[in-house]
Amino acid sequence: MSSPRACARWLAWLAAAAGTAGCIGSSVVATEDRLVVPRLEDLQFTPAAGLQLSGLYESIEVRGDAAVSLRKVYYLFGPDGSYTAAALTEADGVPSFQTLNGTWRSDEAGLSLDGGAPVLLEQAPEHLRITAPNGVLVLRRGSLQ
Repeated sequence: MSSPRACARWLAWLAAAAGTAGCIGSSVVATEDRLVVPRLEDLQFTPAAGLQLSGLYESIEVRGDAAVSLRKVYYLFGPDGSYTAAALTEADGVPSFQTLNGTWRSDEAGLSLDGGAPVLLEQAPEHLRITAPNGVLVLRRGSLQ
């Protein structure tokens, strides 16, 4: 800047511009364009026997005995019947990730991982609920972006 006067004008302009930043008119976002995350208790789960899984799911709730050490779970289901998973567990106050790879099958009996006994699989929009003898795992569809 060539002079103190030019500097003062620049600062005055910046102050005026900053003062108008809050003067943008408000707008209303259409209901269908709002990002709304449903409350867990509002989800209506239905049996999902034979559901063909595909994509990433992340846990949003863990209940039962599994919740003693299980903190977070991610499953990536392949349409070819394969899966990979990562779980954040905690034992004696020490967190660690554990990973699994294997196969899945979903039929009238439920969801079976790695040829094990089937467990109850239910679905709600963008959610899965898996109920096993040691607990309940609620998963929400995730994104790989």
